[in-house]
Amino acid sequence: MRLKRILWTLVLLVGFATPALAQPFPRPVLQFAGQVIFGPTLIVGLRVVNWSDYSPALFAASPKLPPCGLNTSASRTWVEIFNARGQRLYGFCGFTDPSLLSEFWFSIPEANRPRAVYITLIDRLRRRIVVSNKVAIP
Repeated sequence: MRLKRILWTLVLLVGFATPALAQPFPRPVLQFAGQVIFGPTLIVGLRVVNWSDYSPALFAASPKLPPCGLNTSASRTWVEIFNARGQRLYGFCGFTDPSLLSEFWFSIPEANRPRAVYITLIDRLRRRIVVSNKVAIP
């Protein structure tokens, strides 16, 4: 009887905890949003068109996770930008809301213009990574 009660309690705890932890983490659909050449620097705009598919909880400040430089309350999910060869170009560790995925950018010397880029979203709490499609940079 005691074992049955413990098992039942465990089932209830897992049942209530699972929805909070199992937020969907869809693949980002990346889109080129424009570019500006400013002297020797290329500034490239990007957007994730399905940004509204992400829960705000994925971008909550997470002071219990490792910091991002001096930012001790970095967001739970980080955004990393890579060129087509997999070299990291830039990253964001302070997005506070999924709507910030609707317009973001990176800059690079114009002479190093990548042919294409993709992003990863890294859910540091659940240790999940999703990779976007590649987009051409004209």
